Amino acid sequence: TKYRSWGPEKIHLSSMDALPSDYRLFAASTAHYTEDETADSHGDAHGGTGSHHRRLNKANLSQESAAFEELLKLVPALGELADKIHGGEAYRAAGDSAAQAISASLALPSAQPGFMAPGFKVQGVAWPSLFEPRHLVCGPRADSPIIALTPRGVGALVRMMSSQTADSAEQKLHAEPFALEGLGEWGPLAGAARTQHGLQLLTTMGKLLHCSGHEAPASGVWPCQESQHPPLPMPSGSELVSAAFTEDASTASANPLVALVFKNMPEIAALYRAVAGSWHPVGEVHVPPGLGSRPSLGFDGVEHLLVAGAAGEVHRRHLAGGVPALHPAPAGANAREFRSACALPEGQIMRLTLQRMDASAPWGPELISSA
Repeated sequence: TKYRSWGPEKIHLSSMDALPSDYRLFAASTAHYTEDETADSHGDAHGGTGSHHRRLNKANLSQESAAFEELLKLVPALGELADKIHGGEAYRAAGDSAAQAISASLALPSAQPGFMAPGFKVQGVAWPSLFEPRHLVCGPRADSPIIALTPRGVGALVRMMSSQTADSAEQKLHAEPFALEGLGEWGPLAGAARTQHGLQLLTTMGKLLHCSGHEAPASGVWPCQESQHPPLPMPSGSELVSAAFTEDASTASANPLVALVFKNMPEIAALYRAVAGSWHPVGEVHVPPGLGSRPSLGFDGVEHLLVAGAAGEVHRRHLAGGVPALHPAPAGANAREFRSACALPEGQIMRLTLQRMDASAPWGPELISSA
């Protein structure tokens, strides 16, 4: 009865040699001090050797606490590294060659495609040399050529083959180069569109230009002039980052629709419609975050706006309030710089990218479509 319900096997004395491995008779709390506090508060009192004080020595910390403290010190450096990777920066040490630096930048991780993202097919095109287009324009008809344009008005026209011809013979298409005339004084291109009357251009300065005809003349120079539409609604000092234009192809509407992304408001695509000689706001479309500094805009008919990002994803927004859709980045299309996208008449998305085969090769354009 002396032990009641406690048997001898449950009693442990601190003088015992054989104790359970997880047994602790007493565990005192540990005070944590920074090295500066150690030196300031205890240095003089302990003969200038405060860092050796028993209570303040890091050896008193548990292994888990010490490891956590070291990880916390790395947080600022890891955040900076993540920012540089996201921004595509790469640095080289002394002695590294330029090719090694470029190779390192190409090895940076890129945005991963979504789950179950479709594959892609590269359209074989023989492009002009030193040609890095930013804008892609699909035609209103299935047999309309595709046009790629640089911001300064250098272009190439690609006549796509029908699906039956493409399946029967895998041959390269030839891109026909041309130049836009009359663009220089109005600034770089912010967007372009094909209409029933020709090529419509929108510049970063908010100028609307019209190039008559469905393709460049045989001379290779496509003349453009100021459009008959009213000037775009540009606040003083503002600049466009991206723009798109559309009109009703069935009625050749005199009331076209534009989507504008201003440099000082990159998260919004403002919609305006021309009515009675002036542009009137008709809505706004949110630009999803993470699409890069220059998201590409383009209309698919008069009811859908395409917003393409730098990682290859394309957001389709229904302007009448329908359900939005997302075309994820093509699976396996890494190491590419996505520039623009447009919708073919049958609804397929065509993307314009830049790619280089190796670090010593120049960048070159590619047209890729879903496989």
